[in-house]
Amino acid sequence: MKKTLHLLLLSSTLLLANQQMEVSTLAKKYLGGKYVWGGEEPSGFDCSGYTQYIFNKIGINLPRTAYAQSKVGTTVKGSLKKGDLLFFNTDPSRGIPVTHVGVYLEKGKFIHAASKSKGIIISALANKYQQTYLGAKRLLQAKQTSYPSKNNITLPKEFFHAYKKALVAPMKTQLNYDLYRIYKGQYLRESQIKELQKMENNQQESNVQKQKKEIQIEEGKSVLKKVETEAQALLKEKIDKERLASIKITYSAHEAEELGAFEERALSEEDALDAIDESL
Repeated sequence: MKKTLHLLLLSSTLLLANQQMEVSTLAKKYLGGKYVWGGEEPSGFDCSGYTQYIFNKIGINLPRTAYAQSKVGTTVKGSLKKGDLLFFNTDPSRGIPVTHVGVYLEKGKFIHAASKSKGIIISALANKYQQTYLGAKRLLQAKQTSYPSKNNITLPKEFFHAYKKALVAPMKTQLNYDLYRIYKGQYLRESQIKELQKMENNQQESNVQKQKKEIQIEEGKSVLKKVETEAQALLKEKIDKERLASIKITYSAHEAEELGAFEERALSEEDALDAIDESL
């Protein structure tokens, strides 16, 4: 019975730690993002739109406003934990009890969509924020399980085998949890890592195809250049032949003209001689 309670408690604790890490990672993903009044998307958030978006990503639906969100969850009476929602009244002139909300990280710091000039930042729970701090609500909690009595345990053997493995290597994926691990310097979930690896493989295949296409284009350009060179050579040869033929025709015409003039001159001389003979 003690073993069963320990295993069930471990399961709940692992799930809680996983959720806390997921909220922290998601929140930091948009660090430095824009603040937009009424914004609910990564292109621009306001404070409550930011917290609503983050928790919605892990399956927890929150109301839209900071005041409404302050009515959800369990009031935190002790130490703050990662993923707790912190509430403030930073602008009493608005006439509402709660005007701002953020997500607690650790070591006295929280992340929030602060203002239009600052965007999404990490702040210390001190000075201005300590003075306007109202309290915190906890949405991420280990589930309280009503454990069966020793004589009514009906869990299958496979259940205990799985948790036995979890005790030896709790951060491996024998359990059906989407756990975190470090991948290329980032702390990511297994599902995110698989998706990244798939994208990287697709990118590599795309790059290979692109390189092949570029090679084909270069080969095509080379062939085209060769054809153009041969065509230019043939055209030059044709032009040279036509020029040569034209020169020959011109030369022949010039020769004929000179020959005609010579014959005409010879006839004139012959006529002159005949005239001299007749006079004698």
